Formats: sequence, structure tokens, C-alpha cells
Amino acid sequence: MEDSVAFQNEWNSIKKKKDKIYISYDSTNKNCQAGEIELVEFGHAKEDKGLPVFNYSIAYDCNNREPLFYETYPGSIVDVSQLQMMLNKAVAYGYRNAGFILDSGYFSRENIRYMDKCGYDFVIMVKGMKSFVNDAIRQVQGTFEDKRQCSIRRYQVSGTTLKMPRGRRKVTTTSLDDKIEQQKKVLEKAKVKYEKEKETMAQLVKLRNEMRKEELMDAVIKSKRSYSEIMAYIKGISDSEE
Repeated sequence: MEDSVAFQNEWNSIKKKKDKIYISYDSTNKNCQAGEIELVEFGHAKEDKGLPVFNYSIAYDCNNREPLFYETYPGSIVDVSQLQMMLNKAVAYGYRNAGFILDSGYFSRENIRYMDKCGYDFVIMVKGMKSFVNDAIRQVQGTFEDKRQCSIRRYQVSGTTLKMPRGRRKVTTTSLDDKIEQQKKVLEKAKVKYEKEKETMAQLVKLRNEMRKEELMDAVIKSKRSYSEIMAYIKGISDSEE
């Protein structure tokens, strides 16, 4: 353990830190049957075999395509809790001019604030059901999707940049007016879509009724019963349905 720490310290001390780099950081865990090992604890196993696990992670320099440092930590610690420890390590190694690429396992309001505090840029996969993310998305929904400059053609999607407010957002009549206008646009689009769907439904119902009439006439023509018997039968069905 001491050898690995010494190696990482020396390895990161010789890295040039003038140019900005992006560090991809991720972790996983492994089941362990080795007995009494301090790191091995029951936690959220990637492959649940009913065994205790240990976690390990790696920080990878995407620009120079080489690993920077790795960590092992107890199996009961979840990803979201470990991130700040890793950021402290990155600061200690002297990586000031850096950004981080992270998956949703590290997403939390506290971690975002901590990365801001450390002065790091970051790209992180968000958890859409988080209230502050959901609210931010709804504020711009329907305002950028049809704009050419927001189109990412390679992936056939559209995107925009949101500036998240620092601290508690102050509500004003102007901001409410903006939200109302945005919501009107969303409702107008929804209304147009509703009318189109309604028209499609009407056409389908009309087609179905016409086909039923044709099927009924074919049945009448092919039937050996008289017209009056058939009409009496149809009337009897109608009366029973009422």
C-alpha cells in the first residue's frame, strides 16, 4: 500500500500541469472471498453474489491518454460520497488547470458546489428527476428544439446551454413573465399536436365505420335469411345494447 502511494506521488509530481487537461473519473467494485480485509464490506455490488465488495476507481487523463492515479476504498462507500475525496487528491497533486468528466453516479448538488469551490470545470451526466435539474429543463423546454443553431446533426438531437443560478434564485415579475411566455409556446405546440392527433383519430374512426358497413352489406348479401329477418335481428341487438 505504501509503495503504491509513493509511486503515485512520484508519477504525478513529474506531470506537466501548465496545459489544461480533462480527467475522466469512474469507479467499480469487485466481490471478495479473501476473508478479513479492512476494505471489504457489504455495499452496492455491481454483480451481486451475496458477498462483500471493495471499491476501486481510476482518474484518466483524456488529453494525453494515460492514467494519473487510482484509489481503493471500502465497499460500503457509494460513488457520490467519494468524489470530494478524489477532488482533494487532485488538488494535492497540483492539478489546478483541469476539468472532470463524470457519470451520473457522482451527481449531487453538494458535489457540483464542491467542484465550483475547487475551481474545476466539469461535464457530468445529470439525474433528470432531481428537482433543480427538472425545473431548469422545464424553463427552456420548447424554446430551442427547432432552432438550427441548437441542432447537433451528428447525433440528430438538439441542445442548449443553461446557466444555473448561484444560491437561491430571486423571483421577480419579469422572470415570471418570461416563464409565462415560455409556457404559452409549449402549450401552443401541444395544442397543434393535439389537433393533428384528433384529426387522425377522426379519420380512423370514419374508415372503421365505412369498413363495418361494407362488411355488413357483404354479410346481408351472402345470408340466406330474408331482409326483414336481418333487420329484426339488427334491431334486437340495438335494443339490447341500449
